[in-house]
Amino acid sequence: MPVTVHDGRLDVLAFNVAAADLFGPAFGDGPFGRNIAYQAFTSTELRKILGSDGAAQLARVAAAELRKALSIYPDDARLHSLFSELSGVSPEFNSHWQRGEIGTWTSAMKRVNHPTRGLLAFDSEMLHDPESDHWVMLFTPCSSPTLTPAD
Repeated sequence: MPVTVHDGRLDVLAFNVAAADLFGPAFGDGPFGRNIAYQAFTSTELRKILGSDGAAQLARVAAAELRKALSIYPDDARLHSLFSELSGVSPEFNSHWQRGEIGTWTSAMKRVNHPTRGLLAFDSEMLHDPESDHWVMLFTPCSSPTLTPAD
């Protein structure tokens, strides 16, 4: 079962081998390489993995999550730098940001285009530890014979 761990600033802190198999190529280098909000709007690899519908869903959630993170950590220079970077490079981010959504999704259906195993489906659950402001995402494989391609 793929598992990822995120902090309240949307950085991926850890992931197991199964998650690396699915999402590892999507994590980039640089100061925001492991930030899921940054990857949602800049990673072409992540868009290939999630397909257009999945990437659109992630973009919406990522903008809302970033807004929430900025409200929790209003003095965090790295989050403000991330916001400035995304505002400057991504019209899609700006469009989502203008919607004004804030919040957290705790579950979703994910379809993943795996390079060797084809289209895979997962029920994802986000478990939050409010004391440390960390999230654990569990991706439970599910089977669906009527699953259609994500793109």
